[in-house]
Amino acid sequence: MFVHPYLQTAFMFLGELFCFTFLAAKIWYDKKYGGPEQTHDPTKEKPRTNINPLLMAIPASCDVMGSTLMFVALTMVPASVYQMMRGLIVVITALMSIIFLGKKQYRHHWTGVALILVGVFLVGYVSVAGGESSGNGGQEIVGILLLIIA
Repeated sequence: MFVHPYLQTAFMFLGELFCFTFLAAKIWYDKKYGGPEQTHDPTKEKPRTNINPLLMAIPASCDVMGSTLMFVALTMVPASVYQMMRGLIVVITALMSIIFLGKKQYRHHWTGVALILVGVFLVGYVSVAGGESSGNGGQEIVGILLLIIA
C-alpha cells in the first residue's frame, strides 16, 4: 500500500509526540507517589560541568543541514535511488570511527565498505545514465551530489 511521504512524516511526528504522554505520566506518578524527585540525597547529585550547552548547536546544525540537503535531493531523484545512496552512511561511519575513535577495521569490514561503494556507484551511474533519456539527467546528477554531500 502506498502512503504519501507527507503522511508518513506526519505519522512519525505523531508517534514521537505520543511518547511525551508517557513522560508526562511518569512525572505525574513520581510527584504523586514520591518518586526520585521527592527524596534529596546530596551524594546522588549530578556532577557540574564547565561545558557550554550551546556546543550542542554544532552537531545539531550539521544534522539539520544534512537532513535538508537529503530532502532536497529526494525531490530530484527517484525514491529508490535516494534509499540506495543513503547506504553511503556506512562508509562515512567507518571512516569516522577510524579518524575520531581510532578503531581498527579488519578485512571483512573493508570488504563490506568496498561492496557498498561499488553498489552506490552502480546505482548512481545507472540512475544518471537512464535519466538522460527522460531529460532529467542533469537534475539527477545534482540530486546525487547533494546526497553525497549530505
